[in-house]
Amino acid sequence: MVKNCRITCDWTFKGMRTLILENKVLKIVSLLDKGSDIVEFLYKPLDIDFLWHSPIGYKIPNQHIESCSIPEGNFSEYYEGGWQDVLPNAGLNCEYAGARFGMHGETPLMRWDCVIEKDDPDEVIAHLWVKCCRYPLKVDKWLKLRVDEEYLLIRERVTNESATRMPFSWLQHIVLGEPFVTPGCRIDLAADEVVVAGPQAISKETRLKPGGRFKWPKAGTTTGKSVDLSVIPSKEIKSHDLAFITALKKGSYKVINPDLKLGFGVDWDEKVFRCVWLWQPLGTSDHPWYGRAWATGLEPCSSWPETGLADYVKRGTALMIDGNSSIETEIKAKVYANISPQKEP
Repeated sequence: MVKNCRITCDWTFKGMRTLILENKVLKIVSLLDKGSDIVEFLYKPLDIDFLWHSPIGYKIPNQHIESCSIPEGNFSEYYEGGWQDVLPNAGLNCEYAGARFGMHGETPLMRWDCVIEKDDPDEVIAHLWVKCCRYPLKVDKWLKLRVDEEYLLIRERVTNESATRMPFSWLQHIVLGEPFVTPGCRIDLAADEVVVAGPQAISKETRLKPGGRFKWPKAGTTTGKSVDLSVIPSKEIKSHDLAFITALKKGSYKVINPDLKLGFGVDWDEKVFRCVWLWQPLGTSDHPWYGRAWATGLEPCSSWPETGLADYVKRGTALMIDGNSSIETEIKAKVYANISPQKEP
């Protein structure tokens, strides 16, 4: 059993450089050669990884030959599940200021650098960074664990290396799955509104009314009924849905599994990540999982809907960063253990 903190970036996984941070209760694994994706967020006392893992598996970018090029880009070809840090284009493929971006371009497919800044028994810190290829942004990220704390602290800094004021969008693509997420789990999130992606449905098997606006956590369905989006549905429900939780009262959510008496939560600055994307591929037969996905994404994002950076600029939902300046923010991902029905966090 690990009694102190540990950190290393000397290992590889599936041929990719890998960063591992550990303390008494948590193990965090990040793929440095694949967008710095966090692919394991393990709670050791119950041996439960909160994150979803795609059946597509793990592939090194640029070492997998696609059958053909597609306008949407290659995010889906390499999407292994887990947690992606996405900018400057969160959402669909688009073109802005002469730069073409694929879906969720471009940081999730890039190789990130990493150094260990602190390796003490009571605290470990890793510094990761990357420069975008098609946009003048640099991203620095610090991951920190302390020995007795049940949370991962992430500090991020986005720097505009040009003299031009630039718009961008930023998404924390966090997707949770089994064995943690099961039917009946509850989403605890304070907000006033939820907007369903639309007017065109994202799937032929969607259950939510495309383009509808509702008071969170209720939403209308394609059959005219109402569902509670704060409760994970039965596996008898086959649906693929995307909605945007807006008008946040605070930058925080918790997902509670009452059977495990366990919760996972994220806290953030709602001035940076101003909405939450709720993405649920729930056993539908469409591409690319063909019934093999059952997951819930709760993804803090700067912008909405899912239409991409060029449209965010038109709608006024893009973040703006002045020339030769930086934006900094913190994200805390934490575990809630031994939850009782009478005293939930």
